[in-house]
Amino acid sequence: MTSLEVTESTFTWLTVGPLGTKLSTTLPKEIKTFKDFVKADIATGDNDPTYWAIVRAREEWGLAWAAKFCTAMLTYYHVGTAAEAADHDGVDFWEFIESKYSTAPRGSGRRHFRGVAGLNALRVMQDFSPDPAEFFLKFPTTYSGVKSTCEGLALFGPYYQLKVCDYMDRCLGLTITSYQGLSRNLSSVPAKAAQAFYPYLNVQLAFEKICRDVEDLDLLAPPLFDRPIGPAEIESCLCDWYHIGTGTNWVGSDNVGKRAGFKGHGEKAARMAEFMPPLVPKNLFVYSPRLG
Repeated sequence: MTSLEVTESTFTWLTVGPLGTKLSTTLPKEIKTFKDFVKADIATGDNDPTYWAIVRAREEWGLAWAAKFCTAMLTYYHVGTAAEAADHDGVDFWEFIESKYSTAPRGSGRRHFRGVAGLNALRVMQDFSPDPAEFFLKFPTTYSGVKSTCEGLALFGPYYQLKVCDYMDRCLGLTITSYQGLSRNLSSVPAKAAQAFYPYLNVQLAFEKICRDVEDLDLLAPPLFDRPIGPAEIESCLCDWYHIGTGTNWVGSDNVGKRAGFKGHGEKAARMAEFMPPLVPKNLFVYSPRLG
């Protein structure tokens, strides 16, 4: 649930997190700066709305189901297919995933997960963790450790290295204790965004400066709201900011897209769509022509 308390230039976004955390954030109507954007992206849950649904699903159907959902997301990055897959165990899970190889929709992060290379990546994942519910237990609990382990898999570059960390830390109760090394290993979109802010710095230094720039916002990391936002959340905000800057997204568009992905994939998928954060009206915010 959510509600708005409106003033002339701001409004207060009131909502409840997936575990009942009550949230109240004052947001500007016009987003002029990256700090404005971070506040909106975090408060509305659009930083990654699927994590909210996974946390609720973990409460409803158990940790093993949530872990299998996350494992399936690393294949086609499609929420509906992942919700169906999570009802399968062991070999049946991997057979289900492979049976969908020619027809499963791909999320944007897995649009190239096709052909012989994609099939090989699936089989490497199965060899790595025959039990999909235990996939994330095989990773160290540091970013550098996850990165190193992912390098032994196939088609697990920087984007999915951080995605593994996110699923562990934000959804499955496996706390990532250090993000050291992330600033040297950004995927292409957040790297472009960081460079756009500070073109006189290399990508690593630009990202580290942006992380320092937003420290004074004192925002907590969704969907658990159990620690301050950090490099993982800033990386995601940079992705979202970049796409808003190109005119392809708005605050709330990821929520809309993921909800659509759940449609037609069974009862649990439909329930997960209900577990997402509240929808954000497309015209809720005004974006500065020179967002930055």
